[in-house]
Amino acid sequence: MGNKLNNKKGDNMTYTANQIEAIKHLNEYVEGGDFWEEAIKPEEATNYAWVTDMINILLENGWTQKTAEGTIGSLIEQGDSISKYEHMNKPWDLEYNPTKKPEWLYLVHWINLDKEVA
Repeated sequence: MGNKLNNKKGDNMTYTANQIEAIKHLNEYVEGGDFWEEAIKPEEATNYAWVTDMINILLENGWTQKTAEGTIGSLIEQGDSISKYEHMNKPWDLEYNPTKKPEWLYLVHWINLDKEVA
């Protein structure tokens, strides 16, 4: 059973231990990003990421491929810590997308786990 976490809309979300641990690593990613200093409050901070970027963050922290993929997928599905930003299929995106297939770029939102996990 996961811990309760209040999302930005005031609803209660239930997170698994894996999701909470992933959010901690994703928070560090947001804190190291270009927009951290611009956020008025940490809860408003975001950073762009591809799915492979987020999976690699977890892999670098000892996760297995399968667990990292499942956890990131579940966080995307819940939508409060990771949300879709833009479907990238413009020619200038091909430099970052060698498969030349359209991909979603995501926004990773900073979540205050210390304050909100009950």
